[in-house]
Amino acid sequence: MVDAVSSSSARRPWRLWIWLGAAGLVLAALVFGLPWWLYSQGLKSVQRLPQPPAQLLSSAELTQVWQRAGLDGEPAAAVLDPVSYLASAAVQARPPAVTAFAWRIASEHLRQEARPLAPLGPLEKHLAGASLTIWLTRHWSLAQLLSRAAELERAVAMPAAAATP
Repeated sequence: MVDAVSSSSARRPWRLWIWLGAAGLVLAALVFGLPWWLYSQGLKSVQRLPQPPAQLLSSAELTQVWQRAGLDGEPAAAVLDPVSYLASAAVQARPPAVTAFAWRIASEHLRQEARPLAPLGPLEKHLAGASLTIWLTRHWSLAQLLSRAAELERAVAMPAAAATP
């Protein structure tokens, strides 16, 4: 009888380790899997992905676009991923500077492809914008991002200049 009790209690620590391991895997799946799932869901809301600009600016012009945005130094690229994007938002960390350019391009693209029949709700718009911002930093070069940002600047400046007598 003593042997049966001592042998069953000797097995219990292994069960505890199995449960802890399973809980750790579930937690890791949530921490790493959920952001990637949200990213894919956000991209599903985008009807078509934006095309990179046909013509890229010179490196001097890229630096000017960077500096007009109030940024110092040389333009620097950063590749975002859904996990770090959500983590930086959760702790309110300042995102890489290139994120502002990608967000502007994503926002403008989503505005231009607005759906009249089934418009996106506020949460869907934000998720689509964040997903497209991440996608842009992963699939476009820094030169493409800054060149498109310059195109958007010119598009805003041209109507304002035309309206001024």
